[in-house]
Amino acid sequence: MIIEGLGNVSFVNGLLRIQTVAVGSDGKINESGSIEIPGNKVGDVITSLTAAAQGISEKIGEPVEPSSKKEEKKSSSSKKKKN
Repeated sequence: MIIEGLGNVSFVNGLLRIQTVAVGSDGKINESGSIEIPGNKVGDVITSLTAAAQGISEKIGEPVEPSSKKEEKKSSSSKKKKN
């Protein structure tokens, strides 16, 4: 199943249902499937997906630095230039 976006999302009877969509060969958005997650596991699943995506991102490109570290580097390098 390919997921290029999300359609309708509902939470009924303790089950999170997420409609997944993809662009078809005709250029129109079609349902590609659905993801169903028990309510008590939603947080764990989201946390796991986030960690996995960050890990993959780091492997295929430069790791993203938190903005505070970037600001520290800029301010320390500008201080060095002034001295």
